[in-house]
Amino acid sequence: MKHLIIVRGGGEIASGVIHALYRTGFRVLVLEQAEPTATRRRVAFSEAMYRDEATVERITCYRAKDIEDAKKRLKAGQLVMLEDPEAKCVRELKPQVLVDAMVAHENRGTKRDMAEHTVALGPGFCAGRDVDVVVETGRGHNLGRLIYEGFSSKDQNLENATVGVSQNVEHLIFAPENGRLEMLRSISLMVKQGESLAHLHTDDGKVIELKATIDGVLRGALHGGSRVRKGQKVADIHPTMGQEECFTISDKARCIAGSVLEAVMVWDHKRPKRRFFQRH
Repeated sequence: MKHLIIVRGGGEIASGVIHALYRTGFRVLVLEQAEPTATRRRVAFSEAMYRDEATVERITCYRAKDIEDAKKRLKAGQLVMLEDPEAKCVRELKPQVLVDAMVAHENRGTKRDMAEHTVALGPGFCAGRDVDVVVETGRGHNLGRLIYEGFSSKDQNLENATVGVSQNVEHLIFAPENGRLEMLRSISLMVKQGESLAHLHTDDGKVIELKATIDGVLRGALHGGSRVRKGQKVADIHPTMGQEECFTISDKARCIAGSVLEAVMVWDHKRPKRRFFQRH
């Protein structure tokens, strides 16, 4: 399909990228798994997998039933999501640009030959080998930097963190065992340290109470009823964020989105006599 960008992943950071690409006129197809695990669900297009559509800052993404439905919706100018975690549709659709925005800290099957131009976010990719461009996702001076040779930095805070025990991730709530989640609080509510946020019903029949680790706004949480594994992030508390900020794209996501847009435009500018950019 002409003038198509495929984005793998529809979580918080990916949604910032998707929002920017679609808003600036690109035709965008998002690929997701059947049950996404984004915690900042109010600003994640991945919610379309649960609700058939999801709106982030006035832009709505619609879930397609299959690849043919996706084609029709794309031609109609819609932002579209398709269940295809392995990106099998890439061979048929032949996108000009593919963005791996899963931020999984590892490469889950993205290859440089999947599109004319390939971009990946964060660790796990080698620019110039696995993809054409890697975007730095670690906070700090280099956030959003475009890397054309080599690797991005590693997120040391998360790499070195043990489950629920780290001064750098004290705002995150992790599942201590495998089980099914029962949420007791909703995103955007103020919570106090020690307050019950959820119950984890473990596989061996226990019920574990998950409590707030700090005071703040519950800015993210998995769906109630979600199946979780030991060590998986299930909730996120922010100590200073306003409640309204739970419903808007973050500064980090916007920065990375701008970098992806730059990477696409630089590539397009260098293409001889062929302009990829076209209004949907």
